[in-house]
Amino acid sequence: MKRVIAAALLTVALCAAAVAAVPLVLEQTMPAYPSSLASDDAEEKITSMWLVEQGAKADNSLLIFGSSELKTSDIVTHPANFFAGSGLQLDLVGRGSCQSIIHALAIGAQGETLRNRQIVLITAPQSYVAEGIASDLFMANYSQQQLLDILADDSIPAEIKTYLSTRVQQLFDDYEADTGLTPEEGSAGDLLSAAWASGKNPWYLNPYAALTRWLLHAKDLATSRSVVADYEDAAPVPLDLHFDYQKALDEAMAQAAEMVTNNDFTMQDSYYSTYIGARLDQMEGKDSNLSYSTSPEYDDLRCLLDLCKLWDLEVLFVHVPMHGAWNDYTGFDVDRRAEYYDAVRGIVEAYDNVTLLDLTASEYEPYFLCDTMHLGWKGWLAVDRAIVEFYRAD
Repeated sequence: MKRVIAAALLTVALCAAAVAAVPLVLEQTMPAYPSSLASDDAEEKITSMWLVEQGAKADNSLLIFGSSELKTSDIVTHPANFFAGSGLQLDLVGRGSCQSIIHALAIGAQGETLRNRQIVLITAPQSYVAEGIASDLFMANYSQQQLLDILADDSIPAEIKTYLSTRVQQLFDDYEADTGLTPEEGSAGDLLSAAWASGKNPWYLNPYAALTRWLLHAKDLATSRSVVADYEDAAPVPLDLHFDYQKALDEAMAQAAEMVTNNDFTMQDSYYSTYIGARLDQMEGKDSNLSYSTSPEYDDLRCLLDLCKLWDLEVLFVHVPMHGAWNDYTGFDVDRRAEYYDAVRGIVEAYDNVTLLDLTASEYEPYFLCDTMHLGWKGWLAVDRAIVEFYRAD
């Protein structure tokens, strides 16, 4: 009987070892990270650990964490276009609704991979609504793998783990209240974040969390392999960050003249026709009661910047203006906009590792935005110039 038990235990141990080796084998056979993927805001990069890690490790690479403004790649001065062929690989991470809590999870989970590196963070004014990020939009971009990696990292302070866990649990609760569905119920991320949110760190959940992390790591590698297969790589070119900014501005204005013909707000025709157009009269004064004075987004931003500070990141923080003329029309007046600008400015300026690119003085400048909220021809060019001044080649 002892021999049978010993044989059974040996078999289990060998099976466990074989299963545990799967991620190691996958890691050793992963393909190279293609440069064309870097310039694409592929949604898989939001939750993937491997894709962001590889983007960060690439030579002359700069990660840009943002939200829906990254999709405006039809603008000639968008960084993916402006820096094409310069040797600087801009890696875009984000899509609409990727707010501070999403980027905090992504950056926090990367840990030592990002230490001492440079990144760009872009804040979106519309994120600072009273309720903060919507629960369904959070769930669309949430990564249990990222959360578990943060909670397992002993170098991350307990107060950050508690804050993130509390926010995750709040958003889980909001999602259940909004949809009637219970997200992640019984998962390692759910149980462990609930424990941290209540001030506990139960040892008995660690094996479950470790197993889940292993499974999610293997899944991440498999998914990343599939994503990479859809993109082509290109031979590296020497780094050259010398640009003719007047020529770039002239090209941008020529494009803007073609793309803006049907409205007085210097918005892209397609956006204006789709979202405003015949409804223009109905939108006058619609935001007269809107305020960004109080929002969970402010504390989420502090948490995000705390994690950047923890990993010794150099951050270029882009403070995007609102559309002055449009917001005057809809009733979001200049005083309330200034209150929002000051709130973000006050948070960011408290961090000595952050360079603030404050563009809010340009809220009335035509063609700075391409619609009611997203950076446009002149706005992206201002960001491009700041990136050139900010970036240092290692």
